[in-house]
Order: sequence, then structure tokens, then C-alpha cells
Amino acid sequence: MMLNERPKIGVGVIVVRDGKILIGKRRGTHGEGTWSPSGGHLEFGENWEDCAKRETREETGIEIKNVELFAVTNDVKEETHYVTIFMKSEYAGGEVVNLEPHKCERWEWFAWEDLPRPLFQPLETIVTQGLHPLRTSHNKLVRDQMSHIIRSHGDIPIVYHADPLEYRQRLRAKLVEEVEEYLESGETEELADILEVIHSLTALEGTPREQLQTIQKEKARERGGFSQRVILKETKPSGDNRF
Repeated sequence: MMLNERPKIGVGVIVVRDGKILIGKRRGTHGEGTWSPSGGHLEFGENWEDCAKRETREETGIEIKNVELFAVTNDVKEETHYVTIFMKSEYAGGEVVNLEPHKCERWEWFAWEDLPRPLFQPLETIVTQGLHPLRTSHNKLVRDQMSHIIRSHGDIPIVYHADPLEYRQRLRAKLVEEVEEYLESGETEELADILEVIHSLTALEGTPREQLQTIQKEKARERGGFSQRVILKETKPSGDNRF
């Protein structure tokens, strides 16, 4: 390898349709005989989404939508060094046609768990890393019945139960999340979610709901509520009559 060579930038496109992805068996000197999604080199001035749509159209004839970043790999093998930007997308329309038979033997739809072998090195890398294009990452605290609801929709929830320290941290993060959702939507349902998080926080601290309500009423008695819409602009020392 020449010392002044630089890595090449490739874009791989994982097209999802009916729970399967489209991959083709490669021809040519680079990765011949391996299976790979559509894709190619990123052109000068081209963004990743446009590159993904262009390469998929040029190679397979189909259109894609909802293109988003999925993963990035860094593969060095023998005399090649590729940084591959994998974009995940949904099938939008068209019939799959092998438009570049000199580069690809054929295209087929496969479930992620049943991918044929051998895989093109960048695809093998993300499989080895345990990434899955049909999984949705959430990583947040959810209500107790969400696992049952997810299963009723035909999906499989992957969960664990937090220890008390993490639970407290997650509840605080959930409170921020719910407040932001209310500020964005203005819906009363979001206020109910905020209240549920508040009750969970007070229960964690050993404070019953009734005691929280007592504290609320006491503060309202001492300082009032917010019903009169009073806005405090500023304060000034007593005896200063200037406006």
C-alpha cells in the first residue's frame, strides 16, 4: 500500500421491505462472491441520503424513502481501507432489476437472521457488532404495562429492571421528557404523565401521595396558587418610591 493513499468512502444502503432486506451477490475484483446491500462511492459534494437513493436506483431500479443513518464501519483488509456509511431506508416502489450485471449476479430479499454467506466485509462487520436494522432503540423508562402492549402488537420487547440508583436517575430524566412533550403538544394527557412520574418520585423517597397533596395545600395557603396570573417583574428596596 502506498503511504500517501487515503481511505475510500462508501455508502451502503439497507433497504427494508416486509421485514426483509435487499442484498446482492457481488461480481468483480472487490468482494467478488460475497453478499452486500446496494451502494457505492460517495461523490464529491453529495450528501449521504442522496447517494443512497442514487446508488439504489442505479443498481436495482427501485426507489427508497425515510433514509437515515444506521451505522459506520472502518474496514482495513489487505490493500483496501474503506469507511462505509450504512444508511437504513424503506422500500418506496419499483421492481427490483439487476441493472449492473457486471457488478452483481442477482438481488434477493433476506431476513436479517437468514443472511447468506459469505458477506461483504463491511456488512459482516455490522452483523458481528450485533446491530440489527429492524430493531428500534429506546433506552428509556417506560410504564409497567408497555412490555405487554408491545407483545400485543407482534413485537418483542427487550427490557431489564433498573436498580434503585438508576431508577431515580431515569425518573428524573422521564420528568424532563414528559414536561418537554407537554410544552410541545399542550395536551392534557401529557400532564397526566407528568403527574404519574411525580408520584413515582415521591413514592421512591417514601412520601405517600396524600402527604404530597398536604404539602401542596399548605404552600397554596401560605403563598397562594397561580390562578391570579401575577407576573413579578422586579423588586426594589422599601422606601424607594421611584418607578
